[in-house]
Amino acid sequence: MQRLFSLLLPLALASGCALAQAPRAIEDVEPEVTQQVAAAVAKMAVDPAAEGAALLRACAAQAAPPLELLRRTVDGEERTYLYRTQCGKPLLVSATYGKNGAIKRLQLKAE
Repeated sequence: MQRLFSLLLPLALASGCALAQAPRAIEDVEPEVTQQVAAAVAKMAVDPAAEGAALLRACAAQAAPPLELLRRTVDGEERTYLYRTQCGKPLLVSATYGKNGAIKRLQLKAE
């Protein structure tokens, strides 16, 4: 019995830690921003020279991949949004808006 417990405990801890790390979606009170970010991601998917194009190959046929808002932060006049999307595998999309209301920085990475 002790041997079984010693084998199952690390597995239970590892799966619990993995579940605890996955951020959950929050309410999207600015859907127009999400639409702009989705359009920018769709443009990246069809532009082979874009920085995140390789990560978006599976989404190149979609008009705009669905985005799930995970976090919104404000630092002075800049707003940063973190989204999750599925493009063959889960990806994180970070978009920073400058004071002029346009996307200043758009980054993608595997989750």
